[in-house]
Amino acid sequence: MSDAQGQSLLDFLEAPVLVGDPDGNVVFANETFIRDLCPGGEQPHGMPLALLFAGGGREAVLTAVAEVCSRGESVKFRLREGGNGYLALASPIQHEESRVGVIIQLTDEPSMDSRLLDFHREIQEPLDETNACLEELLEATGGRRHERFRDLVERGTQALVRARKWSEELHTILCGGRPKMSTDTVNPGRVLHQVEGRLAPEFNKARCRLDVLIDPKLEGALGDETLLETALVRLIRQRLSDAPVDGALGLLARNTDGDTGPGVLISVVDPGMPVASAEGDAGSLADDEGQGDAAV
Repeated sequence: MSDAQGQSLLDFLEAPVLVGDPDGNVVFANETFIRDLCPGGEQPHGMPLALLFAGGGREAVLTAVAEVCSRGESVKFRLREGGNGYLALASPIQHEESRVGVIIQLTDEPSMDSRLLDFHREIQEPLDETNACLEELLEATGGRRHERFRDLVERGTQALVRARKWSEELHTILCGGRPKMSTDTVNPGRVLHQVEGRLAPEFNKARCRLDVLIDPKLEGALGDETLLETALVRLIRQRLSDAPVDGALGLLARNTDGDTGPGVLISVVDPGMPVASAEGDAGSLADDEGQGDAAV
């Protein structure tokens, strides 16, 4: 592994290479690793692996090393460090049938991350253009005064809002971050009516009725409206596929006091269960057992 001057053959590799012992300490880092990943070019020999990486990178490396040491098999994983993306391969080092350490090789993949970020930027343009077209359509058709056109444009605009959210989530992940937990207050009534309007054509085609029943004293809760709407649409579509012709589904919302504090419970009532009219007691109906629930 080394020449007469004590330089390792691994130093001649263009890829960063790191060698650790079973205790998780660095026993070797090649010159490429030191140049690209060690601030100031400091030699990391003897340092714990946990101190070489930050955030999700630290967790990914330590998890991979633990798997390699316990299973004796190579593990592939992705790593972001210093603004760069890497594909990493961690493999066991064996000596006389005993595992004595782990070697980690990083393969630079900036071209892939760069291309994905380019895709994200390209996605923004058609989203902006579609939004502008919807606004122009609304004005050209007098849509603000005609309910049918207004509803269509509003559904299109809401779809754009969801697309923008997922696009921003993708951008955050590509940049090495983690999507932030929403601290906004969800308006469950608004979400339910958005779901109702979004699924209205599908219910009409299936000759099924969707009754939305909301407790008049319903309060908001912390959460993410887009995620809630997406979950409800998927759940209701699943129930709709099993609903009988001329049947009905009930979408119910009420406040609850759970172990983690106040929240909102939204239930999809069994298609075979009789559904009360909108003028009925939403509070009592919400206490019935539904086939599917979504909590905020």
